[in-house]
Amino acid sequence: MRGTMKRTPMSRAMLAGGISGLALLALPAAAQTAPDTPAGPEAAAAQTEARTEPASTGDIVVTARRRSETLNTVPVVVSVIGQAQIANNNATDLSKIGELTPTVIIGAYKSNGGGSIAIRGISSPANQAGFEQAVSVAIDGVQTSDGRIAQLGIFDVQQVEVLKGPQALLFGKNNTAGVISIATADPTDRLEISGRTAYEFVGDESTTDVAISGPLSETFGARLAVRYRNLDGWLRNTAQPIANPFYRAATGAPAGAAQLPGTTDTRPGDKEILARLTLKGEPSDNFTFRAKSFFARNKDAGPGTATQNIGPCTGATPRMYGIADPAADCVVDNRTTIGNLPAAISTTMRGGSADGSPYGKLTVLTQAIDLGWKLGAVSIDTTTGYNYTKYRFFSGLDQTSYSQLAFFNEQRAEQFSQELRVTSDLQGPFNFMAGGFYQTSRLHDNNDTKLNDGNYNAAANRFSTYEDFSLQTGNTLSGFAQVLVKPIQTIEIAGGARYTRERKRFSKQNLYGIGTFNTLNTVYPGSSRVGYLEGRFEDSNVSPEATVTWRPDSSKTLFIAYKTGFKSGGFGLTSPLQTGTRIGDTDFDSEKARGFEAGAKGLFLNGRLRVNVAAFAYKFTDLQVNTYDPARVAYTINNAGEVRQRGGEAEVNYSPFQALTLHGAIAYTHNRFRNFVGQCYGYAFPTGTVRATATAPANCSFVNATALTLQQDFNGRAPARSPDWAGNGGAEVTIPLGAYKLAVTGDAFYSGSYFAAETMAPSTLQRSLWRFNASARVAEIDDRWSVSVIGRNLTNKYYLLYAADRTGGASVPGAISEQRGVIARGREVALQLSGKF
Repeated sequence: MRGTMKRTPMSRAMLAGGISGLALLALPAAAQTAPDTPAGPEAAAAQTEARTEPASTGDIVVTARRRSETLNTVPVVVSVIGQAQIANNNATDLSKIGELTPTVIIGAYKSNGGGSIAIRGISSPANQAGFEQAVSVAIDGVQTSDGRIAQLGIFDVQQVEVLKGPQALLFGKNNTAGVISIATADPTDRLEISGRTAYEFVGDESTTDVAISGPLSETFGARLAVRYRNLDGWLRNTAQPIANPFYRAATGAPAGAAQLPGTTDTRPGDKEILARLTLKGEPSDNFTFRAKSFFARNKDAGPGTATQNIGPCTGATPRMYGIADPAADCVVDNRTTIGNLPAAISTTMRGGSADGSPYGKLTVLTQAIDLGWKLGAVSIDTTTGYNYTKYRFFSGLDQTSYSQLAFFNEQRAEQFSQELRVTSDLQGPFNFMAGGFYQTSRLHDNNDTKLNDGNYNAAANRFSTYEDFSLQTGNTLSGFAQVLVKPIQTIEIAGGARYTRERKRFSKQNLYGIGTFNTLNTVYPGSSRVGYLEGRFEDSNVSPEATVTWRPDSSKTLFIAYKTGFKSGGFGLTSPLQTGTRIGDTDFDSEKARGFEAGAKGLFLNGRLRVNVAAFAYKFTDLQVNTYDPARVAYTINNAGEVRQRGGEAEVNYSPFQALTLHGAIAYTHNRFRNFVGQCYGYAFPTGTVRATATAPANCSFVNATALTLQQDFNGRAPARSPDWAGNGGAEVTIPLGAYKLAVTGDAFYSGSYFAAETMAPSTLQRSLWRFNASARVAEIDDRWSVSVIGRNLTNKYYLLYAADRTGGASVPGAISEQRGVIARGREVALQLSGKF
């Protein structure tokens, strides 16, 4: 059985290295055979990556339409985050970068789906492996919708573009809510060595970045960037040694399992090393190439330490299967509780540590290769991408000293993609872009899960309840085309569509199980193998898009657009497999979006004032949702009927004089469910309760007149992580001091209230909040060196980014299930030194 978990023929190392080698071998031939057409200004613009120039507030180049255009002229709602803003806010990962833009909420859940990414209140749950996110993240043109990207450190960034709303035409599937496009730094045209080191005092976190960049010849350059980060920990693990109330000697369990050890790591943290090698060249006037290889290794204290119990609790402390833990609490703060497992238990589990302590290990390998040919007024560009992600962990997950819910998990995801684009740059009124995209994917998931220490199986020497193995494979094939027509100089009409065909295969088996989890001899309807639950998914979609743009002059743009989006369906890999499970319990349909946007952009006061405003109206159908059912020990996976979205947003940047820059943004997003009745949050009825005398908890009702099964009507309510209002504002003052300068920044961020969990359990309500960041920097006038003090979340506000029902928390009769939540980090104060030469 375990042989099915071997590495696939598409080996990550061979593939990444092979693609790079083939690309580099092809360079000389491509340079010789390409037509000798001089590169004009248009070619130079097309080859230029997104950059932020200081010339004026409007001189920002973006690639929101896969072409180089200025922020002021592109008919797309996009927010740009540049190098300076990232540095001033010490934004070292995707979650912190997302905080800089209103309506973006990113939570790293670590286990199961890895994380949740929301834009304008539309997102996908993080607690189900197999769900792809409604926001895709494109790093150097290679996209991923794997929520685990939320765990990854982001560094050596040139620019981040947050594209809001559906982006199916030019960015493919899995972006019904938007795209976060990250462009990392390229080689410089002269030798440059740069470095940055920072120390954050509250979490005792040290971060060091080093980059070496420059030309290797007249046509070839390279850049090597490395980061090392070590966080001692901003959370405090409160787990304490305690007698194991679930130990049962009669089962033959070893005596070492009778005492629970508490924690050996009262301050859980993590450390990571990141490295990126970039090779870029232009061997001829009409051929360019770029290859980026990225490696990341992160070690943490396990996903259980990244979340905490947030109640509601019966009494002052949380309970596991009804038994209170005196060491834990039930509030949103900087304390978590995860107890080590006794060695007598952990050593019987797959992947268990020798001393029972939790751990997590994340490995990421990516490869992005861009090849470009300029054939007269037509450009041919290819992007080859490879993503490999492996997260392996062992941890308790019930947020108590007892760690009754504990498991080992190894999740491996591989994606290989190839995109081809043909783009014109004709002088007349007609231009076009056309291309195709192909992707293959594999997702492996192996769990060895313990639900209760009283379930010891002496014959097998196992405390585990079940061990499962899941595999989902998929392939995507799509083609797209866009036509741009200018009937007159000030009007542009753009229209196009993308066709996508998606296929997935799924299989799941229990390698071991007790009770209803003993499925080795179960014959599942529709499956071809005994003991396997199998399924196939196939869907196709056409996503059209049309935009009319009016540019009355070079400084103003007005547009209206019709957009659509598509997010693939598939299968949930996290839900446990039992004898009564059916494929309908694990599969889900595709998610779609369609609607309109209108926007206006302008530069005023000689470029010192930039204003962007937009209004939007969308309908999202079949949103993919899931909730945990404690009675079945399983997830309920389905599709919500519809979400109706209406809203508007505005951004302003103003430089009244050279030393002062002001900026602000505000967004109103009214998202409401329609035609969706889903599952209630966890709730425990008192023993002996019958339907005739039962009372449903708040906002929930009974499915029928005979059963105690609960449901919840979501009509008229906002989805999870969807505040109605969000905004920010700030200023930067730069004061020359002879050969030096002093720069001071201050930023305020506001979010309206929202529920952090899909079930909208009362304790997951995050009330409206303000956050404040500030920095002060002394630097040489040409920025060759600088010293900064950076403060984040200075009011020390702990708030919810994501939440879900906690296993074992629905055990107090007449009480709502306790919840676990991902909490935003509190106050940070960092000293940062940087320099380059």
